[in-house]
Amino acid sequence: MNTRKTEIVWLLIVVTVFFSGIHSPIASSQQTNRPFTVADDIGVTLFGDQNGGQADAVRFSPDGSYFAVHTERGRLDLNRVEDTLRFYRSHDVESFVQHSDNSQQPVPVWTLTLSTDKTGPIFKDWRWLADSSGIAFLQRAPDDNQRLVIADLQKKTIEPLTSATETVKDFDISNRNNYVYTVIDPNKRNESQASAIVGTGRSIWDLLFPPDDAIGSRLATSGPSTLWAVVGGKRFQVRRDGARLVDFYGLALSPDGQFLVTMLPVAEAPAPWETLYPPPYASSPKHIQAGAPAHQFVRINLRTGATEALTDAPVSNDAGWRSNGSPEWSSDGRKILLPGTFIRSKDELPSRPCVAIVDLSSNARTCVEMLKGHTGPGNNEIEVGYHVVFSVHFVRGDPQQVAVNYRDRFDLSYRTTVYQYGAAGAWEVVTKLIGIHTMGPHGLDISVKEDFDQPPLLVVVRKEISKIIWDPNPQLKDMKVAHERVYTWKDEEGRDWTGGLFEPSSYKPGQRYPLVIQTHGFSVALFTPSGSFPSAFAGRELASAGIAVLQVNDEGFCPLATPEEGACAVSGYEAAVKQLVSDGLVDPDKIGIIGFSRSCFYVMETLTTGSIHLKAASMESGVMEDYFQYMLMASPGNEADSMIGAKPFGEGLQVWLKRSPTFNLEKITAPLLVVGEGRASLLGMWEPYAGLRYLKKPVDLMMLNTDEHVLTNPGVRLASQGGSVDWFRFWLQGYEDPDPAKKDQYERWRGLRKMQEENEAKATAEKK
Repeated sequence: MNTRKTEIVWLLIVVTVFFSGIHSPIASSQQTNRPFTVADDIGVTLFGDQNGGQADAVRFSPDGSYFAVHTERGRLDLNRVEDTLRFYRSHDVESFVQHSDNSQQPVPVWTLTLSTDKTGPIFKDWRWLADSSGIAFLQRAPDDNQRLVIADLQKKTIEPLTSATETVKDFDISNRNNYVYTVIDPNKRNESQASAIVGTGRSIWDLLFPPDDAIGSRLATSGPSTLWAVVGGKRFQVRRDGARLVDFYGLALSPDGQFLVTMLPVAEAPAPWETLYPPPYASSPKHIQAGAPAHQFVRINLRTGATEALTDAPVSNDAGWRSNGSPEWSSDGRKILLPGTFIRSKDELPSRPCVAIVDLSSNARTCVEMLKGHTGPGNNEIEVGYHVVFSVHFVRGDPQQVAVNYRDRFDLSYRTTVYQYGAAGAWEVVTKLIGIHTMGPHGLDISVKEDFDQPPLLVVVRKEISKIIWDPNPQLKDMKVAHERVYTWKDEEGRDWTGGLFEPSSYKPGQRYPLVIQTHGFSVALFTPSGSFPSAFAGRELASAGIAVLQVNDEGFCPLATPEEGACAVSGYEAAVKQLVSDGLVDPDKIGIIGFSRSCFYVMETLTTGSIHLKAASMESGVMEDYFQYMLMASPGNEADSMIGAKPFGEGLQVWLKRSPTFNLEKITAPLLVVGEGRASLLGMWEPYAGLRYLKKPVDLMMLNTDEHVLTNPGVRLASQGGSVDWFRFWLQGYEDPDPAKKDQYERWRGLRKMQEENEAKATAEKK
């Protein structure tokens, strides 16, 4: 058994042991026959948030007296996202875990619920105040603004710290009188009334969607921002040498509110950096270049604007070593934890980056954990133990303990490594945990326990005693929720593949079912009813309708950004179908596939080069490496150059004609649903739709009224996921939803079915 399979099996054993004594809502004997629907999926409560981990699930207050728990769900009745913060008293939970199993679950001392916008998260970047009196967070408002507010635990009130006219991008805070925040630059010129606009050097997105446009205002959130500080209750804009500071990443305010640690750009990297801080492998396309822009972590005196480099070295990402997260101060204000940076060698020798600590009192810089990287261009060419750090923390502010959080490359589970500064003067691993654990006083360990087939539970562990604090989804007991199991197979190249197989809720051994392949990742450690994302995917919903769904882990080992990437994915899908048909589970004539984001390219490759007899396909807002997308994003180092194998000019155009999927649309025989997420996304999705329509092939186009990529808005999710359910049930089962509101949809699709039948008849006649 290879390493990848061993890790997955090990994780499953751990999860099984943990849940063996815990009630499983999804496996309840009291389930009814009510099927699991898209509406049910939207209403599932998840810890953290649904949009890429922009909010932590659990955090203890600095004094350990309380901990807060963040959850999010969709409210279809309001067409809004609903976020909740539940505040628990640590003493109550400690008493609960010490008593018998019959003790009553602890009750929150305050439950704060907000639903102030159609998209989430509502509570973004939430964190405790230093005195444990409350929590600060960015609150999303209906006008797409974000304001900085405080939730006061004692008063049970919300207090704004910034005005309703400011769009706050990032912040850090010590208390009500000391905090910093960045604001989206309000001085962007309104060009809508101008007679002409100079477009040279600007992107098409900037020109078509200016900041005064609804979509443009969202796109502008990644642009320049200004830095403001409140020190001792006095508000001012932070400047350096009279000029405003822009382009920040990650704000960390010192406990006394006097200094800020952040990442700032370096206009020209010093010449020594090019050799002192090499990339993970010699031919890496991302590396430090003398005289080119770079970034470094700095400490800023907020009152004077004086800036001091913390390591006299670039951040790791500039040199191709991936690491995420923000800096953090120890509670005593003497040490600063940096998520990924180089440390200059005393001997002026090349070094590799690490999670580092800067000790301000001794001016020493030490590494907690060395970063691992790639050993070559292939996605499988990596060092042993490779993972990407996504956050680092001092454990409860203790400068002697550091927690490094990362996500496993293969099973996508969250993991935590805790380090202790030892007597020998080195950082030592004291524990490794599955999941993101929040450690409190007296050994309290609060975490979210879930897996691919187990809805999330809030759990406390103390002295090897584990108890459920809260089950946020009791409604699942009343539904017939499809069972999911881990499915493994090999492709023709001998590569091992893993996925989650949603069995039809009406499953009977020996009966063959339609199959929908869902792409773009699978985690054995996360409960994701949709499959991997709530955009387009509808795993349990389709399974409840009698369709088998395979959620494929197609990330992590296909060689990214190479001509082999698409072919590798297609090979995996083909091998899975072959095995499922051989198992007697799948009908080979009733197979569909869904692509989203990057995996749209995989779907297009499957449609134009694959051997699977697809009955239907769909794609939502993604990469297809077509000529139109290339020109929309034309820039030096375009990833499509390496994925296709050439630039689409001169002789390279012949390579594009052969390899780019949209130059091979005539090979597509399956009906295709093309979905754009708003106007900007629709531009990138236009070419396959327009081409297939011109070729008189069955294709349907839908534009979602959103500017989200990973969807959170309930109404838009219903349109996206519900559209997937309707599309595949129509083509794979011949089913039409009797809802009168969908009359026009099915009339359109019946026309496409007639077109499909005519095309098939014509193709059959031509073969004779």
